[in-house]
Amino acid sequence: MSSEWMKVMLEEISRKKAEAEQARMEEQARAEEQARADERARADERARADERARLEEQARVEQQRRRDDSAQG
Repeated sequence: MSSEWMKVMLEEISRKKAEAEQARMEEQARAEEQARADERARADERARADERARLEEQARVEQQRRRDDSAQG
């Protein structure tokens, strides 16, 4: 009976270790996916900021061109 009990306990320990490892791997995968999503969000924000800056510069150049044209005209 003692050996049967030991066998059951070892199986239970093995099962719990496997479950813990699976949970750890799933948590790591979630953390990595979150990190990728965060990086994508930062890249998107940088792209939007760059586009805003480009459009503002374009508007500034156009406004200056209009001033120059009206000053010459």
